[in-house]
Amino acid sequence: MNIKSLLLGSAAALLAVSGARAADAVVVAEPEPMEYVRICDVYGAGFYYIPGTETCLKIGGLVRYQIDFDNDELGEVTDGLGGLDEGWNKSVLARISFDARSETEYGTFKRYIQINATTGGTTLRHAYFELGGLLVGHTDTLYDGDLGGEFDWAGGARVNQIRYTFDAGNGISVSLGTEVAVNNDSYVPNIVGKVSIAQGWGGVDLFAAYDSVVEEYALKAIANFKATEALTLQLMATYGSDYSFYATAFDSGNAYEWSLGGYLSYAVNDKLSIGAGGQYFAEEFSSSGDDWAIGAVVDYKIVENLNAKLAVNYTDGDNFTDGVTSGFLRLDASF
Repeated sequence: MNIKSLLLGSAAALLAVSGARAADAVVVAEPEPMEYVRICDVYGAGFYYIPGTETCLKIGGLVRYQIDFDNDELGEVTDGLGGLDEGWNKSVLARISFDARSETEYGTFKRYIQINATTGGTTLRHAYFELGGLLVGHTDTLYDGDLGGEFDWAGGARVNQIRYTFDAGNGISVSLGTEVAVNNDSYVPNIVGKVSIAQGWGGVDLFAAYDSVVEEYALKAIANFKATEALTLQLMATYGSDYSFYATAFDSGNAYEWSLGGYLSYAVNDKLSIGAGGQYFAEEFSSSGDDWAIGAVVDYKIVENLNAKLAVNYTDGDNFTDGVTSGFLRLDASF
């Protein structure tokens, strides 16, 4: 065999092998287009579109560390625990919230969930949906509303409810709702109404509630006045026909026929604000005694999403053997 024949034979063999490999080649499919998370700025900062939908979602929450103090040795009106609440009490709370919104032919469709967790357990704080002016679910009673301090009491808590809010324009809105404070107590729900007026000078909220279980009613008015851009004055008055779910009451259940309160707050700068006020509680239903409370609050923004609050309160009156000093130092780290 000469060299020319050898070269021709080698070339033919290489071509045959190459052709076989070409026939067995793996075809790689092109990757699917990636759908990146889109920012949703329709409802404010923090919302993004859930991939594949037109629903916007915002996830938030906080971590709270709080130190409470209380010199109530006898466990009187404020806690009813017989002195178990005396001294320092440190607690940690974790909160997470989900806020989903989308637009429909009936207006904004909002779904909201908020959960609190402590070392003692987990609590469903809010779970409701809103469509237009209709709200259905578990959240603060429509009767909810108080002063800006930490000393005050004005009645109401979170309940299961259905309510509708009508926006009349010019800063005026009217709300009416049915609420169930305790299941299986009555076939007739509680009825709550609210009228809100918001203007450049401040605003006024008027509340009325009827407790169908005990067949008693409660009334409340809260006014806010903007004296300056930094100085705000709040005034509150409450009235209850007798003890009810909406009555002005301390934790232990002492409820009062009427009450007057006020709170003055001043924003020193973008980081620091201070406030002080008081409330008078008259004609406690079981004892006919009168009580009063005063308090002061300091709020400070340490950095973005990290806030500190110091509250000091003093409560005294006919239903107290001695005056009670209480308060807390709170740190909230939110996201």
